[in-house]
Amino acid sequence: MGCRVCRARKVKCDGRPNGCRNCERLQLDCVGDNGLAAGRTTPMALRKIRTYRSCKSCRLSKTKCNGDRPKCSRCTAKKTECVYDGGSAPRWARNLDQGSRTASTEGSRSKSLVWPSFLRQLDKGFTSDDESALLHIICAHGAKFYVLNQNEHASASSFIRLAGNEWAKRAEFLILTNFGKISVQRLMVAILLHDFHFRLGEYSHALMLSGLAVRMAHALKINVEASLDVLCTDSSESTPSVVTRESRRRLMWACYVLDAWAGSGIDQLTLLRENDIKIQLPTNERNFGLRIASVTETLGVGHVLQFLPPSAVPRKPSANMGIMAYYIRVVALWKRIVRYVNQLDSHPPPWLPESPFAALDADLRLWQRELPEFVEYSMETIYARLDSNQLGALVLIHCTYHHNYLELYKLSMPDLLKLPKPLLVPPEHHDFLQSAQANCYHHAQQIADILAEAADHGASLLSDSLLPYFVYDSSRVMLYYVARLLDPNRPDALAKLNDAINAVESNRRVLRMMSALFPIAQSLSNTIDRWLIKIRQTSNRDDLVSRMMSEASSETHEGENTCFRPFLFIRLHGQVSQRGERLIVQAVPSSSVWDRNNAAQQLVGLSQDGLISSRSGLQHEQPVPTALPQPPQVQSKWGGPIQPMCEALDLDDLQNFLSWDMYGIMDMGDPIPDDGVDEIAMSSWSGSCDAI
Repeated sequence: MGCRVCRARKVKCDGRPNGCRNCERLQLDCVGDNGLAAGRTTPMALRKIRTYRSCKSCRLSKTKCNGDRPKCSRCTAKKTECVYDGGSAPRWARNLDQGSRTASTEGSRSKSLVWPSFLRQLDKGFTSDDESALLHIICAHGAKFYVLNQNEHASASSFIRLAGNEWAKRAEFLILTNFGKISVQRLMVAILLHDFHFRLGEYSHALMLSGLAVRMAHALKINVEASLDVLCTDSSESTPSVVTRESRRRLMWACYVLDAWAGSGIDQLTLLRENDIKIQLPTNERNFGLRIASVTETLGVGHVLQFLPPSAVPRKPSANMGIMAYYIRVVALWKRIVRYVNQLDSHPPPWLPESPFAALDADLRLWQRELPEFVEYSMETIYARLDSNQLGALVLIHCTYHHNYLELYKLSMPDLLKLPKPLLVPPEHHDFLQSAQANCYHHAQQIADILAEAADHGASLLSDSLLPYFVYDSSRVMLYYVARLLDPNRPDALAKLNDAINAVESNRRVLRMMSALFPIAQSLSNTIDRWLIKIRQTSNRDDLVSRMMSEASSETHEGENTCFRPFLFIRLHGQVSQRGERLIVQAVPSSSVWDRNNAAQQLVGLSQDGLISSRSGLQHEQPVPTALPQPPQVQSKWGGPIQPMCEALDLDDLQNFLSWDMYGIMDMGDPIPDDGVDEIAMSSWSGSCDAI
């Protein structure tokens, strides 16, 4: 077939082993189909110097030009103007270099965009508004990362946020001026515009663009294969090429992921159904770059397209899948998990082995078990992806996986996450509840560890629009667990508290790094700062209580005075009520029940609100009936009742930015009047950044 150099130059190649005669005459490396340069017997010292371009001055004087840039040696010596025609190399050389890079590495570009085709179109020039809009939105995205990489430590966040905005406005104007026109280029622009607005926190714009993108995808019918000839065995010119087929698939799956996050797991908001997408998952980057047609699995694990003949199905179709395919599957799992949690009361209890909870948990474990080695999160994979500029994709897919567990296990934290109907766990299944809470904490900590490691390699790797929300959810789950659920009688309670605080502080630093690209990251970081301040204040009170207890224990005697030690601490802080209400203190079997944590809880509660009285002086309050049944107190297996370690971290504060309804769909538009409601005052997501 000839070497790559001859094919790029469009000349006949003799195919001689160890280098063709054309490359030998031009003193070029003869690159074969395998991408390797052929061996050369000519000594390097004997090779003559050859340049791709001669400057105009040397060409007019018919003298040898060495091709140095910006001025050749002859023009430098004669002090004349040195002007070149075209680029530093002919187009065939640039295309050859671009093709080799595409085949050997996996770029971090938009996966729905065929980059070599776009570059070829860029060389030819854009003639239509669709192509011009695509160019503008690509430049808009690139401008932010260009400014970020050039001024990562010095540039203001506001300047980075403004970069590329005018180009994005131009692209939006071009597609909305004639929004009834449908084309593949317009669909690409809509997807990239959605991501651009979402990144800036303009969620209402992103929501409307998501609907436009999904409708265009349906109209283009890219949710089905272009033809039954998946392996492209038909060589007629009328059939779509390998690149065209694969780009259609990637474009459709990009719409699916966009619609999944936009729908927030709510059926009424989801426009795409899995059963309507009758295409296979994207192939890996190597096959895509080399234009190799291949069969991959569908969304179902171990399944392929039904119409494929057995002879066309390889023994292991999953071997042709790349990181994008596994990301699509983990997003599909997220949709199922959110749908299940929102309808928890209509399913069997989660502790039963036949429950949907057990099935979803098993599917998540299967997803992790089926990951190929090049997608696993390990030190080798981290540096391999860093070298190919794809570490950001690796970070995103594993953070999404751990966040899926947070969504699944949040049924164990109904007070924090405001479930539609809280789960009632009988006492005999309390071990299931504690296990789910511990697993939720574990996966929240994994998100913090992954992002902390990625942050060491630069802020550009933290560029996905969903990562700020993953960081935020990770932080509040960890703090809620150690403040309200962790048993203070555990031997490792203090160590877990310190680990959680360190992880949340790391998350706060990561959010500060993200704030250059995401305005909402700054608001989330400020909220986490407030949580950490409350935790530190509680820790300082703990130290004070420890000193007070050590002093009091040396002055008191054994007996009933020990039972009234809490009153001593209350009086020291001047928080005793003057109305004469009785305080009931239960006798305890050992001094371990009243430890530094319990004392700290008493002091924290008193320093915040004082003693609770049934006679409230506020007009908008009323006393809570004392006859309400109270849940039984859970006993610790280490002795004594389980008490929260930090009551200063109130639930209302932890429930900021709670809903996955990131677009604020329920809060948009004008208030809906109701007979029994005077006024509806709700702030939308687009304005919630400034409210915290």
